[in-house]
Amino acid sequence: MSILSKYCPSLKGNLLVLLTSLMVWKFVLQMISPYESVYIFTLGGTGTTLGIITALQMLFSTFIRVPGGYIADRYGRRRIIGLAILASGFGYLFYIFARNWVWLIPGALILSIQDLAVPATEAIKVDSVNPENRGKGFAIINTLPDILALFAPALGGYLVIDNAANYGISLPGIRLVYFAVFIGVLLTGLIRLFFLKDLIEHEKVERRGILHMFRDAITLVNESEQTIKRLLLLGGFFMFCFHLDARMRAVYAIDAGLSTVEWGWIVSVTSVVSLVSGLFIGGLVDKFGRKNVFVPSVLLLGLSTFLFLVSSGFWMFLLARVLGGIGLYGRMISFQVLVADMVPVDSRGRVMAVYSIFSSIGTTSAILLSGFLYDVFAELPFILSAIAFILAAIVGKLFLNET
Repeated sequence: MSILSKYCPSLKGNLLVLLTSLMVWKFVLQMISPYESVYIFTLGGTGTTLGIITALQMLFSTFIRVPGGYIADRYGRRRIIGLAILASGFGYLFYIFARNWVWLIPGALILSIQDLAVPATEAIKVDSVNPENRGKGFAIINTLPDILALFAPALGGYLVIDNAANYGISLPGIRLVYFAVFIGVLLTGLIRLFFLKDLIEHEKVERRGILHMFRDAITLVNESEQTIKRLLLLGGFFMFCFHLDARMRAVYAIDAGLSTVEWGWIVSVTSVVSLVSGLFIGGLVDKFGRKNVFVPSVLLLGLSTFLFLVSSGFWMFLLARVLGGIGLYGRMISFQVLVADMVPVDSRGRVMAVYSIFSSIGTTSAILLSGFLYDVFAELPFILSAIAFILAAIVGKLFLNET
């Protein structure tokens, strides 16, 4: 705890609340997240169906993030973070009782409500970490909550397995896991609502309607420095490159012959390695710079994707995902810190909202494309993804700047 306090002096306050709630949230989500894509296929969906559901969810998320950033800057972070998480949890009821993939559409839209809190969560996270130690601070926030969730994917695999069923998924089993997720998300929202505190004096922004909020956010970006505008565009581009194969991995691996339990263990082992590497990556970010960690991490993700594509058994898939997990933490922590360094404190909520919109557009486009490509030829999303990671590394090397 002394190590944590060194880099996060407010650990007894907001960071402790965030870490505690994330431990609950990540445990239940990791039980189900490796099998969400497979669940859609089990309910009669396809790659295109998966892309459509994800796109609808992210488009709705995009719409509500600007009001979320406005609310964070005007009224404070705490209430919007807690209430948005609580409301979103009820979307899981549609997943629990779904009879076909169409049931998941309203559930996905309700789950999007949690994104109303994304700008506020990112802002309160940045508010709570010392600038000179942001690499280590963000590493702690991103890795410590994963400790309890390390073996949640394997546990979920045992609960949902039915080798005789379509895609090896037991429908009663996966619905039981979704019920656990529902309870865990509600608990997460309550913890944040009652225990988070606002740390800074918030800007008294004039009360405005939705359209004015969007106009205000656009004006804010237009008046920002060129580095902020470039960062927004790069964020959207990078998220497109990073998500071309993300939603198809579980379906591809199980189609290749892995069981849900084997896939669960791969995700769990990857989480263990990623957790350990994440603790070191934070120090590397602070010591060698954000960009110098980001570019090699993205190249490692490209290598991981290529190995995943040519994998034919448990151990090859495991190696590919472990390398990918290390690369994921490296690119995630380094880029988060780089964004935090550049965004002004007094407008952080609104700028983070606009940044989230660009990120969502990139991610949504990639997932839509990958779903369509998977239905045409299952290997296509992974081939394109490997190329995109290399391109992202080159762009990052040429155009990313550090403060």
